[in-house]
Amino acid sequence: MVKGKHLKQTRILLILINFIAVLYNASLYLFATHYIVLHHRSHALLERLDVIPGNPVQLYVMAVAAASILCLAILAREYIPQFTEMGDSFIVVELLLMIAILVILHDSYNGVILLVFMDIIYHAQDNKHWLLLMIAGFASLLFSNYGVLSQVIDFPSLDIYLAFYPHRSATMLSFFRYFFESFNIVLFIVFLITYLMDSLEEKQHLQQEMQMVNQVNSELKNYVALSEKIAEDRERKRIAREIHDTLGHALTGIAAGVDACIVLIDVSPERAKTQLIAVSKVVREGIGDVRRSLNKLRPGALENKSLKAGLTQMIKEYEELSKVKIDLYYEWNHVDLDNTKEDVLFRVIQESITNSVRHGHARHIEINMFVEKDHYTIIIQDDGMGCEHIVYGYGLTQMKERLAIIGAKVEFMNINGFRTLVEIPKLKGEDEDDESHDCR
Repeated sequence: MVKGKHLKQTRILLILINFIAVLYNASLYLFATHYIVLHHRSHALLERLDVIPGNPVQLYVMAVAAASILCLAILAREYIPQFTEMGDSFIVVELLLMIAILVILHDSYNGVILLVFMDIIYHAQDNKHWLLLMIAGFASLLFSNYGVLSQVIDFPSLDIYLAFYPHRSATMLSFFRYFFESFNIVLFIVFLITYLMDSLEEKQHLQQEMQMVNQVNSELKNYVALSEKIAEDRERKRIAREIHDTLGHALTGIAAGVDACIVLIDVSPERAKTQLIAVSKVVREGIGDVRRSLNKLRPGALENKSLKAGLTQMIKEYEELSKVKIDLYYEWNHVDLDNTKEDVLFRVIQESITNSVRHGHARHIEINMFVEKDHYTIIIQDDGMGCEHIVYGYGLTQMKERLAIIGAKVEFMNINGFRTLVEIPKLKGEDEDDESHDCR
């Protein structure tokens, strides 16, 4: 339980008033005895007492010492962690000191029972047997009443000592004695009320925290669900894009190859057979690419190959299937891009070739890849019919979105056919000839 400021203040005040009350009662025994001896009334005192009293000075010293140790022990338990961990054993020490004070003061003041009782409640969470200790505290309070205890044990009553003072003085001394007892009870009740209010406040605070935790958990669940949905959509889009590129490229090549077979089958069956073998190879590789796309793998032409080798193979296969002439001018030999960029650029070039053949009916395609100061450039130029107005269909849109992922941009132009211009920002460490890389 979190102890509030008012609870701690009430506790300190309760400790202080008990120490003063013990000191006051011990002083009464001491000074009353001195007063009786001074007025030669010792014989009268012994006649009124049922037992012979002890040395008042020893009584005073022992009472003050026991009260000091008890108060220090109660305070030390809160501020010294080693004492706090002692739990029940520390409370037992406090109970023994409480009994010692009761005996030393001849049960003239039993307010220390409430003091120990308060400490049991205050550290209830640290005490394993707090309920048993509270029962012991209640029992001590019940049987510590002088009227009850004096029937069993003979104690020299403090009231007899005070009776030797003049009536007015005795009344005043008794007033303060009972005032301390009453004030101690009032403080103990205030402590209980404050403790109860703090407990209720903490319970409300815990409930509010639990509500906040539940709300955060709910928001986290919604966020996870949203993230899964976004990831699912992204993956669906990626697969659709991969299949579009792969199938589009393969089917365009197959269609061109079949057209060639139709022409060649009557003229040269052997060449038609060779063409069909090439078509068959493209079909198998297209199937493989689709499977790899579904398995999130790289394009087949790039597996265990550089970007240049992959492009060269793809161009060679395409030329075998169609009558298109494709020239590749690759000046990126000193450029080392990561796999993601290479995959994107390969797909973009593949899509551009497919579009040149499918839509532009091009006969010649030229691919230039060179390096400029701040970026890499790819220009894909065909000699096809181009188009009057560029319409962003699925293929062009996907090219643009793919390049945006790696921070690149693309332009499509109708210049002597159709031109695709791609610019990829240069990152430090990608170009081996980059001076900034050497200066790092």
